[in-house]
Amino acid sequence: MIVADSTQFPHNVVDLLVTRFELIDTDLAEAVFARPLRPSDPVQAIGVNAVLWTPEQESLEMRGMHNMEASLNRYLITVQGFIKDMDEERGLNVHSTLARLLRSILYNDAPLREALVSLTAIPSIGKVEAPQRWGVRQQRFFSNELDATWLYLSVLEFWLETETR
Repeated sequence: MIVADSTQFPHNVVDLLVTRFELIDTDLAEAVFARPLRPSDPVQAIGVNAVLWTPEQESLEMRGMHNMEASLNRYLITVQGFIKDMDEERGLNVHSTLARLLRSILYNDAPLREALVSLTAIPSIGKVEAPQRWGVRQQRFFSNELDATWLYLSVLEFWLETETR
């Protein structure tokens, strides 16, 4: 039976980001989720979700006869920022502020940086996986009007590279 282990990449990064984003605003703290957002979520919400793992092909190492494993791994995590508002201009302004706050935390938050540096996982016996570098790749913006309510969504792509030693 597989046992839950929240210390493994990328879930440990998702949990860490959720914890930091909960501190943006006390009213928003209950609307930060470690999953993609749903239509039933609150009018202001944040969703954090791991979406992709890719090995760095140049870091493949021979370990035994047929075992090749990458030393460098890259995880892609999306951060969704969602605003629902009946006033188009106010909704757009609030959404722009939220999108900027999410980027600012990923770029400038010292406690987040210290916590990312200290993350480790043990993916297999005798190995330790630890972050080496990270950054923001892009942030896409979507808007729509539905039943006289404006919906604004930003999807930020955060990448994290780890090394397994």
